[in-house]
Amino acid sequence: MAVVSKNQTQQQTPNPGGGVSRIEDSTNGKTCHQCRQKRTDLVGSCVTKKKDKTCPIKLCTKCILNRYGENAQEVALKKDWICPKCRGNCNCSYCMKKRGQKPTGILVHTAKKTGFSSVSELLKTSGSDKYFYTKKVKPEGVVVASPLKLDQENSVEQKHVSIKKSRKTKREELKDINNGCSNENVVVKKKSPKKIKISDSVHATTEVAKKVLAEGKKKKTTAKDIKENNVAEKIKRTKPALKKKQEDQVEIKLPQGNISITVSGIDLAPEDAGNVFQFLEFCSAFGKPLDLRKGQAECVIREMLSGRSKRRQQYSTLTQMIIQLLTVILEDKGETSVCLSATDPSWFTTIGECLSESEVKLDDFPPEMFEKGISQYEKLNSSKRLKLLNFLCDETLGTLVMRNCIDSQNIESVERKKEAKEKINAAKDKEKQLKQKLQDELAQAVKSKNGIPLLITERDAIVSRINAETQEVYSEMQNAIDMLSKKSQGSDDAVRINPVELDDNGLIFWRLKSYNDEQNILLQDLGSWNEVCPHEKWFSFSSEQKPEIEKYISFIRMKRVQAQKNASTIIT
Repeated sequence: MAVVSKNQTQQQTPNPGGGVSRIEDSTNGKTCHQCRQKRTDLVGSCVTKKKDKTCPIKLCTKCILNRYGENAQEVALKKDWICPKCRGNCNCSYCMKKRGQKPTGILVHTAKKTGFSSVSELLKTSGSDKYFYTKKVKPEGVVVASPLKLDQENSVEQKHVSIKKSRKTKREELKDINNGCSNENVVVKKKSPKKIKISDSVHATTEVAKKVLAEGKKKKTTAKDIKENNVAEKIKRTKPALKKKQEDQVEIKLPQGNISITVSGIDLAPEDAGNVFQFLEFCSAFGKPLDLRKGQAECVIREMLSGRSKRRQQYSTLTQMIIQLLTVILEDKGETSVCLSATDPSWFTTIGECLSESEVKLDDFPPEMFEKGISQYEKLNSSKRLKLLNFLCDETLGTLVMRNCIDSQNIESVERKKEAKEKINAAKDKEKQLKQKLQDELAQAVKSKNGIPLLITERDAIVSRINAETQEVYSEMQNAIDMLSKKSQGSDDAVRINPVELDDNGLIFWRLKSYNDEQNILLQDLGSWNEVCPHEKWFSFSSEQKPEIEKYISFIRMKRVQAQKNASTIIT
C-alpha cells in the first residue's frame, strides 16, 4: 500500500472568522510570490511583458488582501492588472532585499492596529526603514539538553533524565503504601526493572566498545581502512545524483516537420519555398516605395506556380512586376528616356545587361541567352523565373530610392523607441509624485484632527482617490512598454528580418509575415554551415507541435549559454 507524506497532501488553513482562508497543495499548487507557499487559490494575471513573455507572478487571496489591500475577486476580473513587482511596490522579502531594503516580516497586525488597511499602505505612509524583521537571539547561559550518545549512558548528564510514571504504576504505589508497605520498598520494587534494563544496555555497549578497542590494538591500519570505507560510501551516494544530472542533460529532439507548405492556396515545391518567401517578404517590406497593389505579389506567385505563366506577356502580372523593378534600376542609373512595356520584348534584353553589370553571377543564365530574345524566356521553368525575379529585387535594394526608404524607417524606429522611453520615465516620475502626494494628504488629514488617527473609511477615501490617478499612470506606462517591446522585436518593415533561432547543425527557425498559418514558425534546413552551396529544405509544423518546437528552441539557447560559461571559465 502506498504511503502519502503530509507535504504531498492538500491542506486547508482554517480561518478564525470561519471557512477556509487558503488552500495549500504541494503537488498541484502554484507558488505565491509573497508567502512562497504552494497554493490553489492564486489570483492575478499580470499584463506586463518582458522579452516576449508575460509576467508569471501570482498571489494568494490572503497575501493580496493583507499585504496590498486588493480584493481577490476584483483582481481576478481585471484584464489590465499589473502585479506589485512590476508596479515597483512589492514588499516581499526577496524584492525588498533586491532594492537594498530590509524585509518586514509579518506586519499585517501592526498595519491593522495603526488604522491602515494593508502593509503596502503602511509602508507608503511611514516608510520601510521603521519596520523590518530581526531574528530573535537566544539568551546567554541557557543550556539545551542533547540526547545521550554512545558510552555516555552512565555520565553525569543521566542524573537529569527522569522516567515518567504511568497512572497504573502510581495507583499500585499508593495501594502498597495504604497496605503498610514502606516507601523505600515501593521504590525498589518499581524501579529495579528499569535499573536492570539500563545496566544491561550499558553492559552490552561496554562489551562492544572493548571488542573494538581490542581489534584496534591488533590492527593498526583500522583507522585508515575506516576512512577509505567512508570515502567509498560517499562516492556510492553521489552516483545517483550524477545519474540524475546526466538524465536532465538529455538532448531534446526536434519533431518531424511537414515538407508540404501552402502559401496563397498554392502548394510550394521544396526547391521553390525559399525563393517564394524571399520575394513575398521583399514585397511586404517595400511595397510602398515600389507602388505595389495589394495582393500583387501573391498574384505573381500564383501565376508562376499554377502553370499560367505562359499567358501573353501584355496580360502577365509577372511581366509587369519585372518591368516595375527594371524601371527603378534604370532611373537610378539616370536612364530616364528608356520606356519599357510588356508588348516590347526589349525588357528581357535589359535584364541581361543588368546581370552582366552586376557583381552577382548566375550560372543558369548565360549572356548569350538574352541575346536570342524573348523565346528563351518562354522556355524557362517557374523555378528559374523565380530566381531571375529575386535577382532584380536584390538589385533594387542598391538604388537611392530604396536606401532612402530604409534610412527613413530606421530613423522613425529610433525616434519611436526614444519617445517610448521618455513616456516610461515620465510615468515613473508621476508615480513618485503620487506616492508623495498620498503621504502629504494623510499627514495633513491627521494634523487637521489634532493628531488623532484617521478612521478606516477616511483613509480609504483618500487612498481610493490617489489610486484612481495611479491607475491612469500605470496604463500610460504599459502602453509605452508595449510600444517599446514591439519596436525592439524589429517590426519595422525596412529593418532586416532576424530569425527566431539558429542551430549549430544548419537549422534556422523563421517567423515570417508572408506565412499566415496558425503556427507560423518555419524551419530552414541548410544541411551544414560548412557547405559552400547548401541545398536548403523548408519544413512547416502543425499547431500540436508548437510546444515541442518551443521546448527545442529553449534547449538550444540553454546549451549555447552553458557553452559560453564553460569557455569563459577555461579562459579565466
